[in-house]
Amino acid sequence: MLDKDKQLKFDEGSTNTVTIKSVVMEENDFGSEFVVHIKETIDGKDHFKPSEGLKKKMIELNVSEGDKIDIEKVPPSDKYQYGYFSVQMAANPANKIEMDKYATGEIKAVDSKGPNFSNDDKMDLHELTLRYKDLEEENAQLKKLVAELKKEVAKLKKDQLPF
Repeated sequence: MLDKDKQLKFDEGSTNTVTIKSVVMEENDFGSEFVVHIKETIDGKDHFKPSEGLKKKMIELNVSEGDKIDIEKVPPSDKYQYGYFSVQMAANPANKIEMDKYATGEIKAVDSKGPNFSNDDKMDLHELTLRYKDLEEENAQLKKLVAELKKEVAKLKKDQLPF
């Protein structure tokens, strides 16, 4: 269970710089929700629960684990009645780079997946579990068939004449 005293709250007009540790779906008393775990701040905050708008901005920016980002909560104005979040990479390069070890050895831009903001984790696990059980059953059937074939081969060898 998350400690609500350690939840980072965004004050209007302020900017928070955070380092992303993970983005996970967590269960609570009212269902499940997304939680972004961050490197603990000076004042002990270690997570936040992003709004839909903030999730969208993080996805657009392709934020992933280990990224350092600046999150600003812009106060309401005539144009934006409720305000909005501004999200930018902090100390990271504009594009993530990775060595292409298997081909040319060049450094090239990499398209990372970013955080997982979907509810499909439980469904994916369920589907994988079902597939695994199917494979186990097929494997057991194949083992039976191989054992029967070995018996048949042994029987044929025994019944064959030496010449």
